Amino acid sequence: MKRLPARHSPLVILAMLCLALAVVSPEFRSRENLQRVAYRTCDVGIIAVGQTLVIIRGGIDLSVGSVAALSGVVACLLMKEPGVPVVLGVAAGAGTGLVCGVINGLLSTKGGIPSFIATLGMMLAARGTALLLAGSQPIYNLPEPFRYLGGTRGWWIPVLITAGIATFFAVLLAFSRFGRAIFATGGNATGARLSGIPTDRVRISAFALCGLLTGFAGVVLASRTGIGDPSAASGMELDAIAACVIGGASLMGGEGGSTGALAGALIMNVLVNFCNLKGFDPHWQSVLIGTLIVIMVGYDSYRKRRAGYSKA
Repeated sequence: MKRLPARHSPLVILAMLCLALAVVSPEFRSRENLQRVAYRTCDVGIIAVGQTLVIIRGGIDLSVGSVAALSGVVACLLMKEPGVPVVLGVAAGAGTGLVCGVINGLLSTKGGIPSFIATLGMMLAARGTALLLAGSQPIYNLPEPFRYLGGTRGWWIPVLITAGIATFFAVLLAFSRFGRAIFATGGNATGARLSGIPTDRVRISAFALCGLLTGFAGVVLASRTGIGDPSAASGMELDAIAACVIGGASLMGGEGGSTGALAGALIMNVLVNFCNLKGFDPHWQSVLIGTLIVIMVGYDSYRKRRAGYSKA
C-alpha cells in the first residue's frame, strides 16, 4: 500500500491537475472542452503506448512522427482509389507502420546499429517517402465514413479505442510471458539472455508493436484533420517520449507502463489546452509546459524513491 501512490503517480498527478484547472477556469471544465481534450489526445496517446514498449526494453524510437505521417498518406492514397473500402485503407496504414517497426527492430538487433541511429535514419526516410508519395501536397476529399475514426463525427470513438489499446497493453505487460520478458530485457539484457529469454526477438517485437500502433495513430490523425498530410506529426516523437517519461517510464529501460504513458499524454494536452484557453503566448506556453514537465518528472522520481519503488 505504501508503494501504490508511487506506482500510479501519473494518474494522481493528472487528476490533481484537472481538479486545479477546473477550479480556476470555468472554460476548462466545460463538457465540450473536456471532450475536445480527450479525442485530440488519442493520436499521441496511442503512439506513447507503443513508444513505452520500446523504452521499457531499453531502446528509443525517433521515427514515430515520420512513420505516422507516412502511414496516414498511404491510407489516404489508397482510400481515394475507386472501390477501396475505408477498412482496407486503415489496415494499409497500420501495416505500413508495422513494416517500418520491423525494419527498425532488425537494424537495431541483427544489424547491431544503436536504436537511436537506426530510428533516426528511419525518421528521415519515412518523411521523405511520405513527401514523395503525396507529391509534397496534402491529400483531400477523403471518404466521409473515414471521419468517424478521428472523432470529428463522434468524439467518443477514438477515445474508446485508445482506452482499449492502453488497457490491453497494460494487461499484456503485467500478466503475459512477453510482458515479463520485455521488462527483463530492459532491466538486464545479459541476465535475460542467460535465463533463456530470446532478447533479440523481444526487441524486434517491441519495435514492431510500436510501429503498428504508430501507423494506426497516423491514420487516426489523418481522420481527425480530414487530410493526408505528409508533413503531419512533426515533432510528435518528442511529445511521445515526454509522455512516456511523465508517465513513469525510465529511459534506462525496465520500467514503465501503457496507462502511465496515456496519462502523460493527457497531462501534456491538458496543459496546452489550458494555455490556449487563457490566450498565453505560444512561446511562453513552451516555457511553462517544459518547466512543469521537469517539475512533475522530478516530483514523480522523488515519490518513487520515498516509496522504495525506485533506487535512482
